Amino acid sequence: MKTRLRTKVWWPKIDRDAENRVKACKGCTLVSAPNPPHPTKRRELPVEPWIDVAIDFLGPLPSNDYLLILVDYYSRYKEIKIMRNITAIETVKKLKEIFSRLGYPATLTCDNGNQFTSETFKAFCKECGIVMYNTIPYWPQMNGEVERQNRDVLKRLKISQLEKMEWKDDLLEYLIMYNSTPHTTTGKTPAELFFRRQFRDKIPMAVDIEHKIIDPDVRDRDKEKKEKGKEYADRKRKAVDSYFEVGEKVYVKNMTKENKLTPNFNPETHTVTDVNGGDIRVRNDSTGKEYRRNVVHLKRVENGEWKIIDQSAESETRPEGSQHED
Repeated sequence: MKTRLRTKVWWPKIDRDAENRVKACKGCTLVSAPNPPHPTKRRELPVEPWIDVAIDFLGPLPSNDYLLILVDYYSRYKEIKIMRNITAIETVKKLKEIFSRLGYPATLTCDNGNQFTSETFKAFCKECGIVMYNTIPYWPQMNGEVERQNRDVLKRLKISQLEKMEWKDDLLEYLIMYNSTPHTTTGKTPAELFFRRQFRDKIPMAVDIEHKIIDPDVRDRDKEKKEKGKEYADRKRKAVDSYFEVGEKVYVKNMTKENKLTPNFNPETHTVTDVNGGDIRVRNDSTGKEYRRNVVHLKRVENGEWKIIDQSAESETRPEGSQHED
């Protein structure tokens, strides 16, 4: 567009005005690619085990069972429970059994599944003094630890099926193997960090192991690994700091599409009501309904108006014989 304009007209800052005009094309905005993600925010290592816990469901499996998976953010210790019914009431029953052995965590990070957003589950957490953190809708990366664990568990289940093993028994074998194997980030086994002792497994172990608290080493190693992971992830995803401000008008990404010609973004405008890094809250200008979305799900509404220049006050003159600005 800039080149085409230059062949016919010229005025000061013609390139900038042309770019602003193109950015304001509503159709172009609605079908364009999403924004780059916000830089990764790494979770700080909790002060001790079973303070911050992630929870999620995996399933349904071919047997119509589901797996309730809990992961401790400090030690990476993992609990898995097989469930057929995953209502809020049944989920609370299963958590009561787990918490009777391990105690109540301070926080639970979960997605927006019906079990976790129900009044029954909220009341249970409030009664137990547990603070709930729900992830941004359509952004499972926010609960990354349990999502990674889900992939590992699913991989193990696929192996069980291929080798025609009893998957429930094999799942228990996997669980003790996982909890007694040094984690790549901490360098220690989840069981050692969680219980302050090693799990006895099928591999013979020395009986004269020196027991000592290794928390400082674990903390330093965790921080180093997370920083390296953050730098790599941000570089690979071309992450940029969020540039939305409260009050700005935006388009919101269509999470479901009727057909292949449905635009990437909803043409209805929304107003930004809160910004917390890549976590953005918006309000639909037509319905007043509020949504919570990640920065990649939004596009700014550009006005793209031409600026009127008062030639009598314009001090900048066009160079003689030049067709455009240098």
